[in-house]
Amino acid sequence: MLVLWAVLIIDLQGALWLSGVKTLALQQAVEQGVARAESRTVGEMADNQIHKAIRDQRATLRFWTILALIGDFVVEPLAPAVRALVVATLLSALAALAGRPIGFRLALDECAAVQGYWVLGLALQTTLVFALRTSEVDASMALLLPSGTYRAAPWVAWRQADAFALLGWSSLILGGWRRGQANLATATAACSVVAAVEAAIRIGLTLITGAAMRLILMPGRF
Repeated sequence: MLVLWAVLIIDLQGALWLSGVKTLALQQAVEQGVARAESRTVGEMADNQIHKAIRDQRATLRFWTILALIGDFVVEPLAPAVRALVVATLLSALAALAGRPIGFRLALDECAAVQGYWVLGLALQTTLVFALRTSEVDASMALLLPSGTYRAAPWVAWRQADAFALLGWSSLILGGWRRGQANLATATAACSVVAAVEAAIRIGLTLITGAAMRLILMPGRF
């Protein structure tokens, strides 16, 4: 089941990359950096230095593309397996401590099946990207925010509260309770901790990568 989810994620991500949706966003970011580098150096540097600065900006596209490919084709396909294994192990450990049925194998099987919610969310977003001819589709709680400008950290945090992810975590909680591994409160607390750790990792990596990209492509913004 986990191999199936990994293959589907790779296929969906591959469709986005092959269609140019993913590369377009990176190219636009790099070209913004090129335009800013050119505007800041005109009148201050010789033409050859200006051209070198522009070439240096465009040369970073390969680095950011490789980094994005690693995230989409290595990290994301592995995420369901890691999530299922961590939750199944934690709930089984809590069951053992409380003298409840451990049922690790059953827990792992059911946690693996629940990962389909995350894959379904990615599949729906990919379908809407092609259907609506847009580069990005959002199904997170960020849609409920009023229009305006927000700081990066709260915006990224709101986007972690995806509707399909919430369904997945709810199913993991109910599964642990239904299997008798923990009561509802304990299962909720355990899965909430895992969800919070995953969200913190995603938010941290997104902010670090975004800050590094802005620092390299648009240094005047800092």
